[in-house]
Amino acid sequence: MRAILTALILGAATITAAPVQAAEVSDEIKAGKRVYMTKTCLACHGRNGARGVLSYPVLAGQNEKYLLAQLTAIKSGERVGSVDETTGHTFVQGMADIMHLLSEDDMKNVVAYLAVQKPARPKVLDPAPSEADLKLGAKTYKKLGCRACHGKEGERASNKAYPIIAGLDRVYLMRQMTNMRDKVRVHGKAKLMYGVIKRADDDDIAAIATWLSQVDRNKD
Repeated sequence: MRAILTALILGAATITAAPVQAAEVSDEIKAGKRVYMTKTCLACHGRNGARGVLSYPVLAGQNEKYLLAQLTAIKSGERVGSVDETTGHTFVQGMADIMHLLSEDDMKNVVAYLAVQKPARPKVLDPAPSEADLKLGAKTYKKLGCRACHGKEGERASNKAYPIIAGLDRVYLMRQMTNMRDKVRVHGKAKLMYGVIKRADDDDIAAIATWLSQVDRNKD
């Protein structure tokens, strides 16, 4: 009887404590969702950040620390990139133009919200890559040593300051790897890529990007 009473008391304590913790998390995430929905993020990164428009990146499920570092770098002007030929501006210009709308708390909240969202399944490529294309991408990724920082299939970074790259848009991936190889993107942790990505030619980058873009982070 004493054991039953103890179990009931412990169970009640757990039930009582749980909503408090959930409420604390929920407040931050709710605030982040409000930022995401009202500060134009939705226009480029899609519902819940799960699938970007055009070649903008998927933000859902991304490492919180990495996302915050990127927002901070874009807001400060530290992160630059290649020029979009259709607009004549860099690809990050659209983000840079709206970052004055976000306070530090806004940025912390929105990355907390995005980090717990579920990414969409990979975009279907047209033409669809062959099995040989995908194997080549996986082989090149492994050969260059990308696994050390980004995980076996780009799905798990070894450091929360590194991005999860599985399932991102193919064109976006190619652009970022090329920008780092050519030292266009030079801020923060991007510099750690130089020793690796300088060994990749355009074909290597295309192969890796094709394969990574088709890795489904929801498969488990």
